Formats: sequence, C-alpha cells, structure tokens
Amino acid sequence: MSETTNAQQYASASVWASQILMIANRINDIRYVSGQQDGVISSDKLALPVTPDSRIKHQLQQGRLWVWMPEQPGLVETLRSKSRGSALIGIFQNGQLTWLSGTATGLTPPAGITAGSVVYVN
Repeated sequence: MSETTNAQQYASASVWASQILMIANRINDIRYVSGQQDGVISSDKLALPVTPDSRIKHQLQQGRLWVWMPEQPGLVETLRSKSRGSALIGIFQNGQLTWLSGTATGLTPPAGITAGSVVYVN
C-alpha cells in the first residue's frame, strides 16, 4: 500500500473516531440531565457541530450507550488512540460483542449492529 493511501486511510479513520467519541460525549451529557436509559437520541437533540458519517449509529440500551459503525481501515487503532486506550472498544462478530482483548463481553447488543462493526460502549 502506498504512503498516500495509508495517510488517506488514517485521516478518514481519525474523522470517524472523532465523530464516534463526539456522539458518545454529547449523548452522555444529555442522559446525565435527562436520565434516559434506553432508545435513540435524535440527531437534532445532539446539536453536533458537524453532521457525522451516516454509517455511525447509536443506541442506549439498559443504561449502556452503544455507538458503532462498520469496520474501516485504521478505525480500531485510531479509536483506541483517541479514546486514550479505552478498553470499551470491541468488534461485533458471531452475534456477540468481543473486546479487543478477545474476551466476549456477554452483553446483549441492540438490534441493528452488523457483523464486523466496531463498537464503542459506555
């Protein structure tokens, strides 16, 4: 792979990771005030400074925030770096969420997460 392609992939992964974390932070702010434990918070209520990539999805389920998007080159590494090494990043595969350490979480994921998605849980 060329250096240009690597740089482009890193730049895209950096944008996606930043958007995932921005969505998570904003939802956490909202649910702190509202107490919401389940459901989706509409994008207009998030009042984000940018329109996030349409492939990024989120849902609150049983008090946990799930933010996910299909795996993209460099996304896992960049999300881990931007989240300062968060252990709450996983891959959805075989019907379950597996942490990057390889341990199955045992958590029940929201409907709609597709196989191979990168997931940030909070």
